[in-house]
Amino acid sequence: MINYPLLAMTEETPPPPSGDVPPADLKNIETDALGSKRMKRSFWQRIGASGLSVSIAFHVLLVFIAAAFVVSTVTDNAKKDPNAFATGAGGGSGGERVKNTDRKVQPKNVKSLAKTTTRITSKSASASIALPEMPSSASASSMVSGAMAGGSSKGFGGGSGGGIGSGKGMGSGGGKNFVSKPVMGANIFSQRLAVYFDASASMLPYLERVEAEIRDKFPDADVFLSNGVFVDVHDNEIVGGDKFKGTAYLNRSASGGSKKNAKGEIVPTDTNPAKLTTMGRAIFKKYGENFKKGSVGGWLDILKDDRTYDALIIFSDFEDGVRQIRTKAIGNVSAYKPDKGMRADPPVVFSDRTNQGGGFARSVTLIANGGGTGQPVVQCKDTTGLIVGMVALGSGIPQGTTVTAISDNVSFTLSKPLTAAASGRVVCNNGGDRRFPEEKKWEDEWEKAFLGARENKGPRLYVISTSRSYGSKPGTIIQRCVAASEGGSIMVKFGDAKKGATALTNLHNYNDLYVGMPVGGRGIPEGAILTAMPTFKNIPDPEDPEKKRMKRVVDKPLTISAPVLEEVTNVVFSFTPLIQAVGTLAKDSKVLDEVSGSVDLKAGMIIQDARFPVATKVVTVTPTKTSPGFFTVEMSAPATASSANALLRFRPAGSSTGNARGGAPAR
Repeated sequence: MINYPLLAMTEETPPPPSGDVPPADLKNIETDALGSKRMKRSFWQRIGASGLSVSIAFHVLLVFIAAAFVVSTVTDNAKKDPNAFATGAGGGSGGERVKNTDRKVQPKNVKSLAKTTTRITSKSASASIALPEMPSSASASSMVSGAMAGGSSKGFGGGSGGGIGSGKGMGSGGGKNFVSKPVMGANIFSQRLAVYFDASASMLPYLERVEAEIRDKFPDADVFLSNGVFVDVHDNEIVGGDKFKGTAYLNRSASGGSKKNAKGEIVPTDTNPAKLTTMGRAIFKKYGENFKKGSVGGWLDILKDDRTYDALIIFSDFEDGVRQIRTKAIGNVSAYKPDKGMRADPPVVFSDRTNQGGGFARSVTLIANGGGTGQPVVQCKDTTGLIVGMVALGSGIPQGTTVTAISDNVSFTLSKPLTAAASGRVVCNNGGDRRFPEEKKWEDEWEKAFLGARENKGPRLYVISTSRSYGSKPGTIIQRCVAASEGGSIMVKFGDAKKGATALTNLHNYNDLYVGMPVGGRGIPEGAILTAMPTFKNIPDPEDPEKKRMKRVVDKPLTISAPVLEEVTNVVFSFTPLIQAVGTLAKDSKVLDEVSGSVDLKAGMIIQDARFPVATKVVTVTPTKTSPGFFTVEMSAPATASSANALLRFRPAGSSTGNARGGAPAR
């Protein structure tokens, strides 16, 4: 038994506990100030930290829960919102300058903006519906226009295009979303445009107006000037081209200088570097001498691969043409060596200019409707494409007969008299192409380069002519490049028209115009075509005091199919050249048989003929195996009449209606 020490007790002190109480641990007993003993507490208990531990544990749990919620929210917000709209400051593939707006519009589908929107309706006759006002900010309107423009093109790149801004935002990704802009009747798809302007004496009066027309739609276009538009080729190298290293044998001036414009002012005929963009100045500094030496040939040969521009325009009367000479040995032909003491003048093996003999190998099929035996004149209601010097083949025409004179859309004269009455088809062609296949490789290289525009890998080519529809004539290298790039070829004439009238007057010339051509321009209704060519008569020249000199004036004006919508003076009228062929058509049949003269006829072209429904297209063009030079053509709709040896005209789908592609070549 343990003996507990006695404690001092007062009278009120209770008796000591019974002996069955368990003894306490002496080590945990301390004496207070009164001498009484109590249990010892730990240091943690003495400072009151027991409740603090519980509080800390509870708050740690709260912090953990809050942190998990924040991390989850940030992760969700970091995910890309597919319907978020971004600014139009696209930064290429990376889109570094694309910024999200503070308040995002969240449509179900961005593409739906380009379609019919949902209508809010009510069946109650007395109900009133209050619609919220549309945002008046420029950003809201440009957001819609940018989305619609992006939705209609192929240039989506990474899948998002357009955007808030000007409606022409580059978006993120490699594609570019924009629509065409009309320039003098041609629908131009471009973000970076270069123009080659023929600054020769015959074209100089148009310079000021043409440049103004172009810069109205493309303020930052680069305009290059040169004295003439020609393509010179030595063997298989383009003079002025990137590969050309030899000496150019030029018989025509390529240098600039100064001439007077329509106002009598002296103007330069060389490119003005101050008017070029930074990229344009870099191009001109590097290749300026090439352009001067090789004219448009050197310009095209370099820019077709340079990729600085996504569209090229050539503006000229196209009177210079293409010429190819031979200096190197090829086949069984030895290399050219000039005679001692004589100026070098290599032989011309190809030329599309009739003044140098032969001309370009082109064929045209016409319909003769009269011409007596023993007479050299063949009656012909349509002489489109006919050139003096062409060889004529047909019924009653002697072998080796050539065309010596042409009366437009009336008749043509032959070098030999007819041996029988002329009727039916007359095929006229001109030779002059004496090149070996190896010497034509440059043409294939050009066409292949411009073909890249269809995959956004090359520039589109547009041809605007004031005199010759050179770029639209089948077989020409310029037309092959235009067609390959899905560009366009038009002719422009400056003239007047009165409101409500169908006549176009005071045109500066009527070269290469013919009935059936689509017509466009200010005040011209959409879908109008040329219905009648002007007729002329000679009158005494009113400026001749002796009245002995005669002057040729218009008797009946040129007319179109619809009245002009407004009075216009000295404006640009555009005419779309057509591709001509002859064939046999049967009523209610989609097939054209025995089609000839269709060198450049392709699927997708639209027939311009009243015997077919509007917008009827070519589906297939199949060569006839048993008759070389003839084709069977399937159309998208049947003919409404039958005709043998029918003159047919076609136009590219994009020539006057515009091209549906909105994507610029990827950079």
